[in-house]
Amino acid sequence: MASLEAVSLSRAISWVCLSSVFLVAAASCTSQKDSEAFVPSGRGAVQPEASGPLLAEGAACEQLTSAERSARAQLGCPAVTRTCPDYVRPAGGADCFQFSQGSIDGCADLYASFTACADFDAHPCLLSAVDKCEGSPEPTGEGGAGGQGAQGGAPSSAGAAGEPGTAGDSSVNAGAGGA
Repeated sequence: MASLEAVSLSRAISWVCLSSVFLVAAASCTSQKDSEAFVPSGRGAVQPEASGPLLAEGAACEQLTSAERSARAQLGCPAVTRTCPDYVRPAGGADCFQFSQGSIDGCADLYASFTACADFDAHPCLLSAVDKCEGSPEPTGEGGAGGQGAQGGAPSSAGAAGEPGTAGDSSVNAGAGGA
């Protein structure tokens, strides 16, 4: 008789456990939607596709400054306060970088699309820089420390917050951009 009671008790415990699992599983499957509204993340910095001929930093900087000046004037914003070539030169870089015409044109289009003065700071535009410096090591594909190129390559930076800078493409031996 004792073994019959043990079997019955064991079955009762198993049934209670199985019922609990079933209830939890059923309660987790619901057709109700989340009560919170979906809020997508906002757009940040933009780096247009690198294409077209390469320009020296002086010409690239003048074109980018002119495009920003024109867009700011259209919106009635304060004038451009950045100076060339620091405006486009990678942080700590020399004057041997060249810049893609396609990325300059993309930034000009971006500036023309702005509808408020705050857009210039909220959505900086980054040019694609190509390292044409003498003695630069061949790209290894390795990222260096923040703000430094791998194996001593020239660094490439995205610029400070709200300040367009440059970012390297596959031909630049650049590490993660430092802030």
